Amino acid sequence: MAGATGLDAALERFAALDEHELARPWPFRDKVMDVRYALYRTIEEFQEAAVRAAARRHAESRRILSLAQRAFGDLRGLLIGLPADLLDVAPRAGEWPLREILRHIVVVEKRYAVGTCYAVERADTDPMRVADGKLPTPAQVDAAGGIDEVMARLAAARAETDRRLGDLPAAAMGRPTQWIQYDVDVRFRLHRFASHLVEHTIQCEKALAALNWPMTEGRRIVRRLTALIGEVEGLGGHGEARRIETRLVERSASAATA
Repeated sequence: MAGATGLDAALERFAALDEHELARPWPFRDKVMDVRYALYRTIEEFQEAAVRAAARRHAESRRILSLAQRAFGDLRGLLIGLPADLLDVAPRAGEWPLREILRHIVVVEKRYAVGTCYAVERADTDPMRVADGKLPTPAQVDAAGGIDEVMARLAAARAETDRRLGDLPAAAMGRPTQWIQYDVDVRFRLHRFASHLVEHTIQCEKALAALNWPMTEGRRIVRRLTALIGEVEGLGGHGEARRIETRLVERSASAATA
């Protein structure tokens, strides 16, 4: 996830657009397209970057975790620009507000990272499970602030996971470990990062629908775009992602004056 305020602002502006606003004319080369294509052109550029990044040699662990970064990107697109007053409203009696869902996602990201690292590094004579006292708890995770601050903490946790586990040797992938009460291996645990993000992105979608927060066409497109940004980042294409994001910011400015 890029920390650039300009990019976040551009994504928020595009996410707020409905189908009529997206249909406004927008110049592209020597033709007139529409504002919608400013987003789709950026998606095309990120697709090209994703193909190039995927063609490079990567450890299996990095390929797996790129799926988690893609899932994070989708969640980012869903929530970017979320009004602060929606973070703490329970969608229904007995259900978590969005802030608690996001706290849970960060906690589990950190717990999965600790547990997976332990599986890779432990001696064969060590216990199969990491001690509970070494696992992060909800009380240790700061979920205060607006959506930007909360998502920045999740982005940092994701980056730390990728740093620690993104380049595992092939021999580590089959190391035995446990998840809940099941005997699994490191490969299984690595795939859990993405699926857990997908699971709770869907939970956030359901919460927002219950809170009657409109899903604009612009946001639907932005989600596809931010998922691709995550995929490119997950495969190590950070520099290329930042260059394309700069063009997106410029397109947002031109779309605003179209």
